[in-house]
Amino acid sequence: MKMNREWLLNILFPSRCPFCGTVISSDETTCQDCSSIEIDNLIRPMPLKEQMSVCCYAAYWYQGVVRQAILRMKFKEEPSICTFFGKSVAKIVRERLPDMTFDAVTAVPMTRLHQMRRGYNQSILIAKSAARELHLPYRNCLRKVRHNRIQHRLTAEERRKNVRGAYCALPCAAGLKLLLVDDIVTTGATLSECTQQLLNAGAVQVVCAAAASSVPEKATD
Repeated sequence: MKMNREWLLNILFPSRCPFCGTVISSDETTCQDCSSIEIDNLIRPMPLKEQMSVCCYAAYWYQGVVRQAILRMKFKEEPSICTFFGKSVAKIVRERLPDMTFDAVTAVPMTRLHQMRRGYNQSILIAKSAARELHLPYRNCLRKVRHNRIQHRLTAEERRKNVRGAYCALPCAAGLKLLLVDDIVTTGATLSECTQQLLNAGAVQVVCAAAASSVPEKATD
């Protein structure tokens, strides 16, 4: 019975390549054409207050088939792609930070209304996937308390102002070493603001990770 159920699910909801959407077998991660796409393993420094900074580790550049995959994940109701990107995030964390220990993984939140409209928060799904791979618990340590303008149309300075006061950290962040996950990092304004709020709430350490990073020369800010 279980085998029949799995067979039926594979027929109705076949596995697809996260990059191009081609149907693949259940034991494949990507299609053959996309199998040559390797993790870029990027690092982005992001400034905080008082001359402090935090690093963001990103798996891919936000371009080409990676960009297409993220757009499908966010706007075409393909949340299953989040699992793939979560595994990619976990891989770069293990490679870049082999000796670092974390207490939990958390993610950049949406407003409740925004999440209800989309049906899910892709950053949370990526973070939960990464947490499973890293054998860590996932915790909601942040809340978005104010709706803000769409970031990608703003300059760097406008982005920083736009997210100021939009997030607050929850008491559960106190005393924890956290891996903070988002889908895309551009200027890092959102991740920097969330990191600052977590540290203000008593987090011991915050390291950021994202599925993709904007290409510097193509960034709008």
